[in-house]
Amino acid sequence: MVRQSLEAYLRGDIQRAFDSIAAAPATVSDPRFFTYRAHLLLTIGRVDEAAADIERALRLAPNNADALSLQTIIAVVRGDRDQALDIAQKAVQAAPNSATAQIALSYAQQARFDLEGARTSVEKAVALDPQNALAWARLSELSASFGDLGRALRVAEKATSLQPNLSRTQTVLGYAYLMRVQTKRAREAFERAITLDQGDPLPRLGLGLAKIRDGKLHEGGREIEVAASLDPGNAIIRSYLGKTYYEEKRTGLDEREYAVAEQLDPNDPTPFLYDAIAKQTTNRPVEALHDVQRAIELNDNRAVYRSRLLLDADEASRSASLGRIYSDLGFQQLALVEGWKSVNTDPTNFSAHRLLADSYAVLPRHEIARVSELLQSQLLQPLNQTPIQPRLAESNLFLLSAGGPSALSFNEFNPLFNRNGIAFQLSGLGGENGTYAGEAVLAGIYGKAAASLGYSDSRTNGFRVNADQKDRIGNAFVQLDLTPDTSVQAEYRYRQDERGDIVQRFFKDEFSRTERNTEERNTVRVGARHNFTPGSIVLLSLAWQNADVRLTDKDVIPNILPGSFATVKRPEKSFSAELQHLFRSQYVTVTTGAGFFDIEGRANRVFGLNIPGLGFITTDDTVRLNLSHYNLYSYANIHPFKTLTFTLGLSGDITEGDSQDVAGKREINPKFGVTWNPLPDTTVRLAGFRMLKRTLITNQTLEPTQVAGFNQFFDDFNGTTGWRYGGAIDQKITRDLFVGVEYSARALDVPFIGPTDVEREATDEQFGHGYVFWTPHPWVALRAEYQVERFKSPGHHGQPARVDTQRVPFGVGFFHPSGFSAVVRETYINQDVQLEEARNSRAGHTDFWLTDAQISYRLPYRYGLISVGATNLFDRDFRFSERDLNNPTIEPARFVYARFTLALP
Repeated sequence: MVRQSLEAYLRGDIQRAFDSIAAAPATVSDPRFFTYRAHLLLTIGRVDEAAADIERALRLAPNNADALSLQTIIAVVRGDRDQALDIAQKAVQAAPNSATAQIALSYAQQARFDLEGARTSVEKAVALDPQNALAWARLSELSASFGDLGRALRVAEKATSLQPNLSRTQTVLGYAYLMRVQTKRAREAFERAITLDQGDPLPRLGLGLAKIRDGKLHEGGREIEVAASLDPGNAIIRSYLGKTYYEEKRTGLDEREYAVAEQLDPNDPTPFLYDAIAKQTTNRPVEALHDVQRAIELNDNRAVYRSRLLLDADEASRSASLGRIYSDLGFQQLALVEGWKSVNTDPTNFSAHRLLADSYAVLPRHEIARVSELLQSQLLQPLNQTPIQPRLAESNLFLLSAGGPSALSFNEFNPLFNRNGIAFQLSGLGGENGTYAGEAVLAGIYGKAAASLGYSDSRTNGFRVNADQKDRIGNAFVQLDLTPDTSVQAEYRYRQDERGDIVQRFFKDEFSRTERNTEERNTVRVGARHNFTPGSIVLLSLAWQNADVRLTDKDVIPNILPGSFATVKRPEKSFSAELQHLFRSQYVTVTTGAGFFDIEGRANRVFGLNIPGLGFITTDDTVRLNLSHYNLYSYANIHPFKTLTFTLGLSGDITEGDSQDVAGKREINPKFGVTWNPLPDTTVRLAGFRMLKRTLITNQTLEPTQVAGFNQFFDDFNGTTGWRYGGAIDQKITRDLFVGVEYSARALDVPFIGPTDVEREATDEQFGHGYVFWTPHPWVALRAEYQVERFKSPGHHGQPARVDTQRVPFGVGFFHPSGFSAVVRETYINQDVQLEEARNSRAGHTDFWLTDAQISYRLPYRYGLISVGATNLFDRDFRFSERDLNNPTIEPARFVYARFTLALP
């Protein structure tokens, strides 16, 4: 009777297996019978009946290892981790050579976050019973949880070869194929598993995911609906069903499934995270903030499904989502804090670097840090169909940086599922001063390849005479996954920029009516990533650039020698190569790398002086600007405790060549930082480090951009050296109230090329920032900040001797679930400036208020966003010295604009 049932079970005929033992007499006293029947009952989810059979078996044989093993599994499912471990250990003691007991112990260990122990127990199980297909299937699961996809597939194939007619082995094999994007084989395995056991929801879920990956969203969604109907109490399946409805734009149904999943398993952060994303894209950022905070609090409970190593990657992804929500609310400082925490938790996580890249866009003089984080994100990213906006990888966008289409959050309309298909984004802007901008991006993914093609065109007449700008950018990007562990990518970028004198200076008469600047750059980049293990990754980046930079001024000395002119032509050919290794373990992460940068360039200078009575006197010379730069670095984030991180680093730079401001350097730069969480909602950061402003290709580098959250790559003059010291504290008082303060100082040695030699000036900078962010209502976000920046130098070479700037921005944001939102920001600015000129000093003081406002509407079904707004709404006339020469922070005149973004499908 039992033998017939077992044979039917091994053939995958669960119903016949039950039928074969249905006539068992009530007087059965063999504990093996009750253990076997309990096993069958568990396979179809009848837990209470199985528990009763297990109790009967244990009354007959208290140390029956098989019964104790099944009891362990029930305890794990019910969330009683301590009891599960106690029972599993008792089973192993009762039968040390039982593979079943070792498998049960692995589940108990995994529930307690001991993933290494769980893997060791399963390895013992397969050693004790090499013919146990379920043991091999379990080992495949754990191998996948550690990111070892190759071993996961090999072990799954072993399990299937032993028992090809078990739904369980076919299901595990299907997931092993799916994680390697071998979707055809995955579908075959899942369909075989479904044939073997029509009532098993897991192969239905897998089949749905495989179809979605192939671009068949509707078909895949229906399979996941079937999986949910087979096991309505499975929170994970409910979360995936919610994701499916989100992708199908069935608004409301997705949040319903997330809510059900949250009720079924309140300790699983997955539905909270996806629910937050859904709420964010339906204009409910405050509610989204609450959900993501809850997801992070629950993060460790995902250890049941993921290894500790990959669990921390989950935390980084959730922090990245949290940072995105902070940005929508206008809480920019908190977005930065979450970005730094994400990168320090997992430097291999692409979404953490993406968050920092987006967050740095709002900070002055952070262009190098922004585009460098973008480069690191691109090299680490998996295949995706997210459109790559051409402007994102370009630094120094000048006047068009603040109001262009790229102001929209990069990941605003991203899909939750990677699947074959095409995505299209179109953005446009029109505003005062003849300002127009447009951007179109087409991206797609097919199998193991992804590509993106984009073009951007922006132009403005500017805020005064000769402050116009025209900027055209194009890019093409392709990425190919050669294996699950190896990815290669290539990118081509083109940029043509023309502008006048756009620098905003304190004294309004200080500008040129005739200066013109043009740039044309062609850049090719090739990159690669190889994962030796999930905690050991190598990145390679190679870049070539041809650049032609020109400056002309038809009246360079208008008040003294009218008609005198100057022309500077600077052609350059550049090459860079960077190699980086990322190592990650539970207690330490190490980022080590080396780079080589080579520039072949020259400056052709022509000066024509119109001297009365003598006519034009012209001089012409050529200066070579060749430079080779070698750098090495190593950074370690050491985590002796979960709440404490020490950052230790050292970098070295060697330069040689003709470029006087940078060549001939031999620099050693120590780095030190501390990040401490004395309380769960308190973050303290301290840092001190030395840095060198290197000459970079496209302003991008793989070297870490920050130490304990303090940026080390500012947009300084090439060859600038110095030290930075800083401290900060960020406090979450409640889930709706956040406060923080930060202070740092930089002591710099800045080079200036003089007529005959390089002169260096000592420059001091101080930065202070405090903030209060509050969400008193699900529709309302309030913020108040204080920012101070002090700059001091000798005042030569066109630099001001002193600039003290204080800003006090206040902001109110209103977000209605219907899709409408409104943001108003009032900023008080107070500035003192002193200039040291050849014959006298000029000093000035200014203080004024600026008002910025914007009204937006999110189109239904995430099709896009429309905004109308104004900066400097009341057209305030003021004097101001802009410290960020490449990306102005305020508008000197009223700028009214309308902007739209459309996203398809």
